Amino acid sequence: MNSAILFHERLSILRGGPTLAALLLVLLCIAYAGWSGDRWRDAQLNSVQTYEREQLAALAEWRAQLAGIEAGEIVPTPYDANPMSISFPAVLPPAALADFAVGHSDLLPNSADISPWRNIANVFGRYQFDNPTTLASSSFDVALVVVMLMPLLMIVISFDVLAGERSRGTLATVLASPTTLAPLAWTKLAFRSGLLWIVAVMGIAVLAIINDAGGDRLARLALWLVVSVLYGLFWLALIAYCVARFRTAMATAGALIAAWLVFTLALPATLATLSESLYPTPSRLAFLSEVLEAQGDTNRNLAELTDGFLMDHPDLTVGDENLPSYFRAAFLSNEAARETTRPIVEAYAVARHGRERSIAWAQYLSPSIIVQRLLMQCAGADLGRQHRYQAQVDVALRDLADRVGPAVVSRNRLTLAEFDELQPFEFEDVSIAQIASSAALPLAFLAVLSLVVGIAAHRELRRHRLGG
Repeated sequence: MNSAILFHERLSILRGGPTLAALLLVLLCIAYAGWSGDRWRDAQLNSVQTYEREQLAALAEWRAQLAGIEAGEIVPTPYDANPMSISFPAVLPPAALADFAVGHSDLLPNSADISPWRNIANVFGRYQFDNPTTLASSSFDVALVVVMLMPLLMIVISFDVLAGERSRGTLATVLASPTTLAPLAWTKLAFRSGLLWIVAVMGIAVLAIINDAGGDRLARLALWLVVSVLYGLFWLALIAYCVARFRTAMATAGALIAAWLVFTLALPATLATLSESLYPTPSRLAFLSEVLEAQGDTNRNLAELTDGFLMDHPDLTVGDENLPSYFRAAFLSNEAARETTRPIVEAYAVARHGRERSIAWAQYLSPSIIVQRLLMQCAGADLGRQHRYQAQVDVALRDLADRVGPAVVSRNRLTLAEFDELQPFEFEDVSIAQIASSAALPLAFLAVLSLVVGIAAHRELRRHRLGG
């Protein structure tokens, strides 16, 4: 019987119809998403590489100037090789699978200056975080195809898997003997959805090879495919349940479209609103106001702050008094702003962690949120990566301030040896093993949920009989 069902399915595809159209559409969408993602990743990579190259070239000139001063080859002015002019580039390079998901990466900064002129308030102009729950549907990428388009196409080609046969009166030609609905429904659903996912997986694998960026790309791709296939199995089970539960094609389609809307759109938006209300973000205006107030107080009390700093560092000797005071003022105001705004920055962190915790639990209400979060992590387009980058930039700023601050306030230069001890910024990303470890529980939940829905669908199908 299964061979007759499969033969009938192959004939329907050869004649055209929704299944063939869905196959062509998914290939077209994946190809376009891959091309678009590859262009975006290349543009991002070129941008950060150009910025890093220019910054390192300027830093090399600064070092050469300092070396010339120490060697007595250059008669320095107060501005030559000034510690306040040090600026290390801090870039967030695209991850190895970045072309598969843009996410929030297109909206948040990927480069910063590690300089005594900077603090966390003016390094990132938007010192805030977007909500980590909403599906990243602003960019058409492979993740969008998997999370939103694939379930919709599965619904389109499968909602009438039995009702259509009833309305056309073709069940008699497919079924040669009395049988339950289960073999017929599962065979047809598995063939249609399986074919759709095989084409999608093959297209994604081809993209991964063509747009190869090296690194741990293949490991990330493997986890990406595991997540995607489990997501497909959940929707297969849900479609089977609705096919068994509803007698008409219209009722089946309505229930499935409603489920798609709830899982991919309504629940993410609702959870975003709830997390924002439970963990409100501190006022950005208050943050900037504190920064400006701290800088103003520093400028008014510059002499007292300088004396206090020098008293805390009695080993410092005062250097060139002809150096303009605004270098010292800028450094001290940054330090004051950092200390003054520490409570607000900590409040940002508390709110962010609260939202992340709430979504970590609430994601189990929607398989689409689970899958979207995991795909973003595989592609390195998640907000967690951006937050780690900002935290590492903040640490680098503090470290540079500690190292050059005494020289700036005392109006001295660093020695060449002291400068060479400064470490350039290098972003430390999490490994794919760590991502896979954190994904284990959500994936296990998704697998169990798919199994439970599949068992319910099978029981529902076995209640009905066709034929004599």
